[in-house]
Amino acid sequence: MTSTEPGRTAASHQERDVPVRGSRVRVLHAGSGPPLLYLHSAGDPGLWLPVLAELATRYTVYRPDHPGFNASEDRPEIGSVHDLAFFYLDLLDELGLDQLVLIGSSLGGWLAADLATIEPRRVSKLVLAGAAGLRADGTVPDVFQLSPVELAELTYHTSGARSAAVAEAERVEQDAERFGQYLRNRSATAHLGWNPYLHDPALPHRLHRIAAPALIMWGAHDRLLPAGCARRWAELLPSAQLTIIEDAGHHPLAEQPDAALEALWPFLRKER
Repeated sequence: MTSTEPGRTAASHQERDVPVRGSRVRVLHAGSGPPLLYLHSAGDPGLWLPVLAELATRYTVYRPDHPGFNASEDRPEIGSVHDLAFFYLDLLDELGLDQLVLIGSSLGGWLAADLATIEPRRVSKLVLAGAAGLRADGTVPDVFQLSPVELAELTYHTSGARSAAVAEAERVEQDAERFGQYLRNRSATAHLGWNPYLHDPALPHRLHRIAAPALIMWGAHDRLLPAGCARRWAELLPSAQLTIIEDAGHHPLAEQPDAALEALWPFLRKER
């Protein structure tokens, strides 16, 4: 989804540019231990989230900006999430990551699932949080028609997170540089998933290839992608468990990081 993420950031990370097939990808990273790749949502303006700081206590966490988003360069030839998944395999080669935990939020969840169908053995665990990629039943809001403030209102459930996100969206709308970045991210999202709307009709027919255990995490009050999408993911993936995060909207990792970690840690520690 295209949205502004609320509030907290952590400073305990490093940043570097990684060259991938002639373009520059900005990568935030921290921690030590087995590798973990976090694939961000469409509206993430380049943040290192508190949940990533906690994961970095046990993993080496990598959080790239997708091509065309935030501080990464454009790749106009990438016209779909499926194309983007192949690009990410090149990035993993550049980083020297052969097998890793893969976590994706919203657009990043769609990307994570697609990547895991292409090279299943490369993914040891898969976490999809509010993942796009499957066609939603019924009517869902068209995020491309919403202002930043309208989208922030729909994205978060708790009054505190929603108020913080709305205030941040208002600041974005009033800041020409930040609003320009917001529009660039939205344009990149539309390039990847405008038609068909935020899903790939072929993806369900590839999901059987995923070999990794999967955790499907969903906000109980997601107003952008209904909970039926979560159940559909759980049905289609060969080995999946579903966790609903109470008091959360579309971004449970950002809105309820403590509850999200309570679900993540047992799943990540569990043997295959």
